[in-house]
Amino acid sequence: MPQDNTRISDSIKIPDEFVKLLILSQAHLGGTSTNKNFSRYMYGTRSQDKISIIDINAMWEKLIIAARAFCGIKHPSSIAVVSTKTFGRKPVVKFCEAVGATPITGRFIPGSFTNSEVKRMYDPRLLIVSDTYADKQAILESQHCNLPTIAFVNADNSLVGVDIAIPMNNRSPSAIAAGFFILSRLINYMKTGAELVRDMKEVELFLFRDSVELEQLVEEQLMDSANNILNVGKEEVLSNMVGGSVEEWNGF
Repeated sequence: MPQDNTRISDSIKIPDEFVKLLILSQAHLGGTSTNKNFSRYMYGTRSQDKISIIDINAMWEKLIIAARAFCGIKHPSSIAVVSTKTFGRKPVVKFCEAVGATPITGRFIPGSFTNSEVKRMYDPRLLIVSDTYADKQAILESQHCNLPTIAFVNADNSLVGVDIAIPMNNRSPSAIAAGFFILSRLINYMKTGAELVRDMKEVELFLFRDSVELEQLVEEQLMDSANNILNVGKEEVLSNMVGGSVEEWNGF
């Protein structure tokens, strides 16, 4: 019987916009140490600092598989998406808003999947985690209740208890935001046929920003607005005083 060498990633070509986003967010940089089970996802190693490079094609293939698994669940609200990391909370919340899943952010209370006495117990049909180390309690409980698990994994992360591993730099706020953004686009593409690369600026909604960074952005926007107002006011004054446009008088 002839062997079919068609790759899963060939079914949906990765858009150039996604490749650019993954590279700019450093999602392809894995770290200096590598788990032996992770070698299949490796493209190479940077000679200057020994940082492993993740194969973007392998990353894309696993994102497609994860999206297909998600679409296989009838009720998206029965899919739990977990992130205990601070910078993982916003991407998870925005992802769940986009696809209808249930976010579990902050501290994961032990027994949330296995103990009916817990105040808020979940009974998900699929689990997605942003980091196998930070979210190890959720993965441990998923094993006890035979819960399929999708995880974003870095080069040195354990793959124990993970059914679908998405190789990606999960220690970068911008990378994990890009990962959840692209996964949400794939899911909606498979479900509704929505365009993959429509309004790429929406990825900023998935990006976590701390209070200091937000204050800096606000100050920059206020400065830009003030400069624009001053420039417009200057042009109006000059035009009223001498007649004609500012561009015409700048030539003298």
